[in-house]
Amino acid sequence: MAAAAALAVVPRGSEAVQTRTMVLDSASDFSSGTMDRTAVASDGSVVLGQDVTRVALDPAAGGVWSLYDAGDALYAGTAADGRVYRIVNNRAEHWANTGGVAVSSIVAGENNTLYAALVGSGNIVKLRGPENGRPRDGERFAALPGVEHVWSLVYDRARRTLFAATGPDGKLFAIDAQGRATVVFDADEPNLYSLALGANNTVYAGTGGGNAAVLYAVRGPSDARALARFAGNEVKSILVAGDVLYVAANEFSEGLSFPTSRSLLQTRTPSPGGTGGSRPRPGRGALYLVRASGVSERLYQSSDTHLTSLEWDAQRRVVFAGTGANGRVVSVGEDRTATIAFDVDETSVLSMSLSGRTRAFATGDTGAVYVVNASNAQRATWTSRVLDATQPARWGSVRWRGTGALDWEVRSGNSDPPDGTWSAWAPLREDGTVPDTSTRYLQIRARFSRDAATVLRAVTVYYLPTNQRPVLTEVTAASPSGESRSPTVRLNWKVENPDNDSLRYRVRYRGDGETTWRGLLRNSEYTTSTSTEWNVDGLPEGFYRVSVEASDEASNADGDALTDRRESEPVLIDTTAPTVTARIEGGRVVGDVRDGASSITRIEVSFDTHEWRPARAADGVFDEREERFEARTPSGLPAGEHTVAVRAYDEAGNMGVGSVVLRVAGATGQAAAGAARR
Repeated sequence: MAAAAALAVVPRGSEAVQTRTMVLDSASDFSSGTMDRTAVASDGSVVLGQDVTRVALDPAAGGVWSLYDAGDALYAGTAADGRVYRIVNNRAEHWANTGGVAVSSIVAGENNTLYAALVGSGNIVKLRGPENGRPRDGERFAALPGVEHVWSLVYDRARRTLFAATGPDGKLFAIDAQGRATVVFDADEPNLYSLALGANNTVYAGTGGGNAAVLYAVRGPSDARALARFAGNEVKSILVAGDVLYVAANEFSEGLSFPTSRSLLQTRTPSPGGTGGSRPRPGRGALYLVRASGVSERLYQSSDTHLTSLEWDAQRRVVFAGTGANGRVVSVGEDRTATIAFDVDETSVLSMSLSGRTRAFATGDTGAVYVVNASNAQRATWTSRVLDATQPARWGSVRWRGTGALDWEVRSGNSDPPDGTWSAWAPLREDGTVPDTSTRYLQIRARFSRDAATVLRAVTVYYLPTNQRPVLTEVTAASPSGESRSPTVRLNWKVENPDNDSLRYRVRYRGDGETTWRGLLRNSEYTTSTSTEWNVDGLPEGFYRVSVEASDEASNADGDALTDRRESEPVLIDTTAPTVTARIEGGRVVGDVRDGASSITRIEVSFDTHEWRPARAADGVFDEREERFEARTPSGLPAGEHTVAVRAYDEAGNMGVGSVVLRVAGATGQAAAGAARR
């Protein structure tokens, strides 16, 4: 049977690896699974449903757009060359042809003559049974002028008149016994989709295919009024139940199309709105109760599927609604209690006949008729949707709450949807636990086979996710700043923690070229923070590496804990400033800079505290621990003494300073110095 919309299962418990549960206890939880002869009520209970028999039609039959119960047989009109099938004792025969693209409606007129409405031709035909065992073509009864599609028929025995809802001009025709047609109402909308016959010669008509969903009450050519307007753009089905009406109205976000070719209608899923065009996404449907005054109230609404047809069950006092998605029939009581009464493999339920002698409904994407049996359902099951632990898990107990007796089965695997790699269905152990398995996905199935009064109200599945390793993605270290001469290195690391476990971090270091790791944290074995400060005061200068180990031991039992380790890039520990010596040689400032741990990266000079200007490396590049430098003295210095300051930086940013006194003589001395610089 077909699966339904996604199930919202929320694990209860923290995200750390410990036993968790998935609890299914609402109507949405249960309806997201699959019902096979079981029913899900809006109060969140699953009960034994009604047994059905699938009657397959000819593979070429296409969707079944219409059903009519004649008492002695059930007739099905299809979307494959307009074929009509007759079903007796759960066996179908190709009974008649119509020459149309699809049979949208079948009704009985005078002398129980069957009339069929056709899509794609605007004709209404009288059906004729087989002759010499071969299906016969229908006899054209009426050709409606300007009509491409006849969407619905009703027969008024009191007036001996057949009424037809048509498109694309939205006209209602009255057709007499001779097939003469008269327009009795012309709507503003492009189509009249649905019809129902009420009291006092009233015909109710619903619009579609445009921008409005309007219900009209028509009593004659000059006596029509809009009774109600609904959200959406089509009134798909109308039911008269005493002095009230039930109306199915739908809203579609995409425009409607009206292909009339036979090939399009045969290759596409028939639109439950009647257009024959494909709708990639289902619409939204609602069921309304409408009173004679036009006041309406919404009894049921679906946000994930439109409604295709309605049937009134006077004995049970419920309205049945077929859905255009999920392949379901929903029953709605007068107290607004909704129950998923039937759930089938096909995508859409297009037509229903649940109030006559033969109770049945029919499907769209694959044409089939389901006959509802009078006996209790056999082999009834409810199957959950695929339950996702998000990672491989050990599955534990399955506990349920309700009354009666259920037999539980499970299967598991690591793919969604299930495929051939999944385990076979198997019963739970005697203690109610899942057989040994460690998989990401699980499905559970309840069999309603021992007690017809069984009610399932809630089910809880226990599982223990497999522990996932924390992963360190980055370890960074900021060398101490030479300018502040701080003895502290700031360490930071990043970690991916898929289980949201409580993590502990052990931090160690070793010198470049050493093999022994030493603990870095003082007075503690580990930290729970993702950063720490490393006091390097007293460490020999040089390059070091830092190792961080992440462990989820605090959240997992012994033997289940996992760790990850990552090292930093080499970290330079250099807190000593370079030493600087400077002297004056021939109008130049020259000197030497030395550092014990790292290379010299930059040397600058300043004359009399003016701007700092870069000096030149004697060998062209500052890249060694010992460097000789030189810088020209500025021209035009006045006679006298001048202070030359020198500052040098190493790789760690430490700065060393030095100075020398430059003595400038009188004009002769200045000229000599200038000559020397040249």
